Amino acid sequence: MTLDTDALRTLLCKSLCQEVRVEPRPDGALMLRTHFAFPDGDRLPIHVSMSASGGLRLSDRGHTLMRISYDHDVDSFMDGTRGMILERIMGETGLRWGGEGGVLCVDTEFERLPAAIFAFGQALTRVYDLTLLSRSNVDSTFYDDLADLLFRYVDEAQIERDFQPAVPNADAYPVDYRIEGKSGVPLFLFGVPNRDKVRLTTIVLSHFHRHELHFESILVFQDQAAIPRLDLARLSDVGGDMISSLASHDDLNRKLLQRVAA
Repeated sequence: MTLDTDALRTLLCKSLCQEVRVEPRPDGALMLRTHFAFPDGDRLPIHVSMSASGGLRLSDRGHTLMRISYDHDVDSFMDGTRGMILERIMGETGLRWGGEGGVLCVDTEFERLPAAIFAFGQALTRVYDLTLLSRSNVDSTFYDDLADLLFRYVDEAQIERDFQPAVPNADAYPVDYRIEGKSGVPLFLFGVPNRDKVRLTTIVLSHFHRHELHFESILVFQDQAAIPRLDLARLSDVGGDMISSLASHDDLNRKLLQRVAA
């Protein structure tokens, strides 16, 4: 038995047309009702309006970030690894910020509206799914993202991973990255995704100072604001420059240029 292509096409067109509805709202805006939904079953609100260029604009009117804010601090959610993934999603899907209130939107031409609706729904779903990243997943992607960022600014030939300095029990005190520094002074860079790594880095740096090792250091946090104050104070006593998160690209680049050999 072979499929009747025309009948299948007719069925799909009829069903999809019935299940995507345009509903006027009291404020005069138009909202599209689709099958795109959040995990709890609530439909994604997709609003359509004229864009400044004369085409159409699809917008969530800030609803996606509002839902995320129920269980997450939005400022920290948009920082660090999640913030970088969000930027990547927006770059891949054409999403952009549409003014105040955390509005996500995309502009399209009238004749491309059907495809834009599906792409917009998928993009909003990807943004909301960032809430499903567990701490362990975020920590693991942090090191990958840190490596990508570091190799963007420094020649890989100048970088040595998991470096063991000339100190007693060196294998117990590894350095995430050793970078060739100016005037022969090495730069030790540590990724610090969580409280446990804060404490380990404090121990490692204290050991180096105790054995009079000559070096400079940069500590790159996943989210410095999430580290308990006392742990951060101990680390600041023995560490060098601190980068509050991976989102602070310019700060990291500037401090690397100050210390890394050309």
